[in-house]
Amino acid sequence: MGAEGIQSWFNDAVRLEKSGQSDEAKRLYEKIIQEDSGFYLAYQNLGVIYAKENDHVKATQFFSQAVKIHPDFKNCYNIAVSFFRLKELEKSIHFLKQALKFEKKFVLAHLLLAQIYQINENDEKTEVYLTNVVKIDPNHKTALGGLAMFYYERNRYPESLKMLERYLLLYPGNSQLRLIQSDILAKQGNYKASATLLTEMATHDSGFVSFNQTLEKAWGEEDTLAQESLHRIQGNAKKKLKEFKAKLELSRENPEEFSPPDPQEAMDLSLLYLFNGNPEKAMQYLVFAQKMKENTET
Repeated sequence: MGAEGIQSWFNDAVRLEKSGQSDEAKRLYEKIIQEDSGFYLAYQNLGVIYAKENDHVKATQFFSQAVKIHPDFKNCYNIAVSFFRLKELEKSIHFLKQALKFEKKFVLAHLLLAQIYQINENDEKTEVYLTNVVKIDPNHKTALGGLAMFYYERNRYPESLKMLERYLLLYPGNSQLRLIQSDILAKQGNYKASATLLTEMATHDSGFVSFNQTLEKAWGEEDTLAQESLHRIQGNAKKKLKEFKAKLELSRENPEEFSPPDPQEAMDLSLLYLFNGNPEKAMQYLVFAQKMKENTET
């Protein structure tokens, strides 16, 4: 069959794929490959279909053929994503770096590399690739949120606050990141600004009182880096709050052994209660922290 016939089959397969007739499209793509083993677009589209069906083993097989025939940033990225889904992270890293050789400003490759290096607990490279995205696109939502949480989890509060301010200016309404912003303000000793922000949220933001319920809704799929950080923080908050409540129970039996929290501990407790959907308790400990700080300064 000539090139025109192969192209006609390919066009038909694409139409079938777009109309949701994936099985028919796959059969026609495979027929194209039998006629012309060098027609890389058929391999590429078969890989995409299997990836959508979550069959990443087959997807990598077809993407691999597409890369051999026509190595470009798109095919390298496709196979990298499937290897990532299969948790074959080193292979994913290899192809992502290949993709960046073809297109050094390919944002999706930088983001996925940052995510993989975060999984591998490689802080240096996680920061490098997130920063690369911000250099390419200073207003990139995912990178700004990811860097804000990256810095926060490592107690790099000035850098985290800077990223949070940029994020919330461009993408207002994220109650979870506003809670983090409030916590950082308090950790820096700016209790008044922290209390003002929390009071405003408690009054106007319905998500403020239902953190657990709104966590998933607050983020899109592309915000994986920041969302995973918040899941870790939420998990730690539950654990620490459970420990504090146990300590309170013991204090009723031995009150002489119980010491009240210092300002920073009180601020931490405030955030714990926020993450567990109890704004009243949160405000009590925030006010307590502010008063304790004022007493130590007089």
